[in-house]
Amino acid sequence: MSKLIPDIFALIIKELDNDYNTLFRCLLVNKLWCKLTIPILWKDCLNHNSKPISHEKNISLIKILFSFLSEESKNLLIMNEINLSFIQTQRPLFNYISYCKSIITFDVTEVIKNCFESPLSQNQKNIIDEEFYDMVFDKCSYLNRLGIFHKLCYKKYDMVNFMKLKDNLSNLVELTCTQYIDERIFYNLAEICVNIKKLELRGNNQNNNQGLIKLIEVQKKLEYFTYSGKRGQNWDNFCEVIGQALIKHKNTLKHIHGKTRLCIPLNILYSFVNLETLTLGYSTKTMDGLHLVKSPKLLKLRVCHLTEVKELIQNTSGYLKTIDIHNQFAKKNITEDIIQIVIAIYQNCPKLEHLCIPFVDTIDDALGDLLVHCNQLEYIQIYGGFPSDESLNGDVILKILSKSTSKKLERIEMKGSWKFSVGPLKEFLNNLKERNYSLYFKFGLNYDCLNEEFSSIIQNFVDDNVLRINPLDYL
Repeated sequence: MSKLIPDIFALIIKELDNDYNTLFRCLLVNKLWCKLTIPILWKDCLNHNSKPISHEKNISLIKILFSFLSEESKNLLIMNEINLSFIQTQRPLFNYISYCKSIITFDVTEVIKNCFESPLSQNQKNIIDEEFYDMVFDKCSYLNRLGIFHKLCYKKYDMVNFMKLKDNLSNLVELTCTQYIDERIFYNLAEICVNIKKLELRGNNQNNNQGLIKLIEVQKKLEYFTYSGKRGQNWDNFCEVIGQALIKHKNTLKHIHGKTRLCIPLNILYSFVNLETLTLGYSTKTMDGLHLVKSPKLLKLRVCHLTEVKELIQNTSGYLKTIDIHNQFAKKNITEDIIQIVIAIYQNCPKLEHLCIPFVDTIDDALGDLLVHCNQLEYIQIYGGFPSDESLNGDVILKILSKSTSKKLERIEMKGSWKFSVGPLKEFLNNLKERNYSLYFKFGLNYDCLNEEFSSIIQNFVDDNVLRINPLDYL
């Protein structure tokens, strides 16, 4: 029983994960709870993407981590006239670095330069960087996430051979990196890391980085591929090479995200029949041939351009649950495309739960039909109006929303400058009240509606639990 209780506590505390306020309270319960909580709080201490922290906290973090430097490293810093007075003399009670599971490389000298009275020379910066990352990679026994940016891209020291020596990288499952780092680093990673499930590429494309291609090819079960990079030289050739490397994973790859643009030729995208999520970012402009892509298992689709999106939706098998249409850059001639897409959605997506769609003229009937047929809908976001400062007719949307047959619809967001009349708003909210319906309703409001009568109406329905929060907390 004494063994069972700590195990149960550990499971409970792990469920709190990113609830930092609660985790900090757990530290104060007793010694056991503190011991179980510390590893969770420190697992992402060097992952600045997971939880942005202030400059002051960064300095405190560095002071703690530098206290784990070996005596040999400290002597080296002293020999190079680096003032170590910022390092706390007493070792912490816990070996915090050993708990770190996720590292995003960053410029440590930028963080600690305020600890010194005099500026650091370039040689001193190089030494600090090298000793710091030597220590971190040596003590992090089980890394599962790594982001390679900053100095590693510029070969400030011999990271190529260093990477090859670190067996703890063999457990890596997530890698985010810029594409222009030394290809030898990619080759070394390819020898060590074959279990990467999530790979994200950033920065300018480099079509001749054969180390990157090798790293992609050797993975055993790549499931997520994200491209957040920019379009560089020889773009078409780069896309072909990346596509050919990824096609080796056509049976395991389930998620392809082109956050800015798709870097896979469409004739290769056809092969990924097990896709569950697909993102075609705002710079994905040429999609001729998208109508040939069949994605029978697709659950989530996000697009920023409308070419052949209707046909893509028609080629799914009715499993789509999330559709985000973010066509924020087109300013005209999208009305018919949007209406045809909405029609394709309600004809082919009976399980739809989440919808984001731009508002266009004459969308009334199509969107009304969607709300009748898609009775699993939980969340809808309607945005827009071009130009963005144009007043939008909120009464039309209220009339459409009243047609919804979904008993699960619980969240409505309307982005833009919406104008509501008192009568239609009251009618819509009274309808919700009669149905004993509680709704999260948030909208951008035209300044003409900012008056005492409007605020009073909203507050009354908040008090009656028809609206769960005050929607005057504008978008």
